[in-house]
Amino acid sequence: MKKLSVFLITLIFLTSNTIKAQENAGAAAAAGALVGAIAAIAAIDQIEESLELIAVERVLEAYPFLTNFELKSATLKGTKAKDLSSVRVVSFNITDLDTKERYVLFAFTSYGWANEYGVDFSRILWKNFRRNEWNNLMQKYIETASGEKVSLQDIAESKIVNSGVKQGGLKYIVKFDKLKGDVYQTSDYSDEFKIVFNEKSLGLYLKATSNLIQIARSTIIETHEHLNSEE
Repeated sequence: MKKLSVFLITLIFLTSNTIKAQENAGAAAAAGALVGAIAAIAAIDQIEESLELIAVERVLEAYPFLTNFELKSATLKGTKAKDLSSVRVVSFNITDLDTKERYVLFAFTSYGWANEYGVDFSRILWKNFRRNEWNNLMQKYIETASGEKVSLQDIAESKIVNSGVKQGGLKYIVKFDKLKGDVYQTSDYSDEFKIVFNEKSLGLYLKATSNLIQIARSTIIETHEHLNSEE
């Protein structure tokens, strides 16, 4: 009986130590994961700051007449470090605080442009858009996607949505063609771009880098509203 009691006490002691070791290991793993998450967030913030610095330099170069301006971007908000390589466009909304004129700066990226260690700026192509430049691009995009003509005035006064163009947020003035996943409609827009329409998305083929960039619908909507807002 005494031997059994000693055995049980020893077993309980060993089990208790094993549980504590497992708990400590779990706590260490959780702490490591937390440190990793914090490091990833810090990396994203650092990349955002680096991009914003270069964006400001691009604005100062492209628009030397701007004295006081606001530059904003929400493209990378909520993006995880492991997903950075899939971000193909980073957009910056620019507002002249004196005249209220609006501009947009796009950073078109290619594979491997960013990771947890920083940004390879040689893999980024920058493009400035003013209102008329953007609306001309949207006009050609809409014509490519629908096969219908639409005026620049209608484009400026309308909202581009997933399935077409709405005026006043209610009435469709143009509906996009419904394409199969392996069907592409293209248009040679300029020396810089070829427009590619596929499954409701806007693709820009960048001739300088031979890259096809899919622009997120949210980026199109945000850019269009920013440039055509009268506020």
